[in-house]
Amino acid sequence: MSITVIYNRKESKHTFSITKSTFIFACIIVVALLMTSAWLLQSHYHQQFIQYKINALHEKNEIKQQYLQSIASQTNQQLQSLAEKVGELQAQNKRLNSLGERIIEKSNLPKQEFELYEQTDQKSESQSTAPDTSKLLNNNDLSPLINKVSLLEEQYKNNENLFEQLEITFNNLHLIDELFISGRPVPNQGSWISSPFGTRTDPFTGRLSRHKGVDIAGYSGMPIMATAAGVVTISEARNGYGYLVEINHGSGLMTRYAHASAITVSVGDVVEKGQQVAVMGTTGRSTGPHVHYEVLKDGQQVNPDYYIQRIPS
Repeated sequence: MSITVIYNRKESKHTFSITKSTFIFACIIVVALLMTSAWLLQSHYHQQFIQYKINALHEKNEIKQQYLQSIASQTNQQLQSLAEKVGELQAQNKRLNSLGERIIEKSNLPKQEFELYEQTDQKSESQSTAPDTSKLLNNNDLSPLINKVSLLEEQYKNNENLFEQLEITFNNLHLIDELFISGRPVPNQGSWISSPFGTRTDPFTGRLSRHKGVDIAGYSGMPIMATAAGVVTISEARNGYGYLVEINHGSGLMTRYAHASAITVSVGDVVEKGQQVAVMGTTGRSTGPHVHYEVLKDGQQVNPDYYIQRIPS
């Protein structure tokens, strides 16, 4: 094989020869170089692509971790809010139980009518109606549980308001009952009315005179009790009455208890219905152990028999 080389300015002819085997070898070398270059380029870009995928995966993992941390933070805040609401519900539950007990005490209603928040009932109700918290936590969604707690909180508040209104109502009824004058000022057993209200023969002068109360006889030492709640306005010895207790019940009504051997209350004391205020005796203008019982309305003595015979409200 001969090759001719021509230059622009000087024409010269160079001839050299190459064997077929040498040409083939040169081609093989060139092909090998090209393949090696291609392999090197492919390896380089492949490594870059792998590195790119690794970086993208790391970035995706970082975003995922940040998202999970954000969800965890929100979940912790929601759980803290739930814990606070549960604490409030427990406090409201205690208040409701206390209100229920007071209402039962004042109303004499059956206890089972207010057994609405027993622990066993709460447990069974929570098991049957409460959402599956594990699923909620796995789904990173506490909103159904929060809604459930909020609904319970609203129900507790409504029940608490209802119980408070019931307590106010029963307190008013209890107050009315306490201020309602009725019954004898001494135990029925062992006592009897020895002298009624109205005109009678005076046991000391033998003349007709007006008796402004009723005399209820009994035995010395028998307790004398207030026939209604009120405030003690007189607690002292008075001419004719002996040891006297007077109680103001409001609305212009007062009661008096005379001829006691001892007084157990003082002026200004607030007494309840049925509370002992004195001890039966025979002090003052008296012929034997008894209590002289008067009822005054707007400052005037009225027949106590009407109040004695009244059925308690």
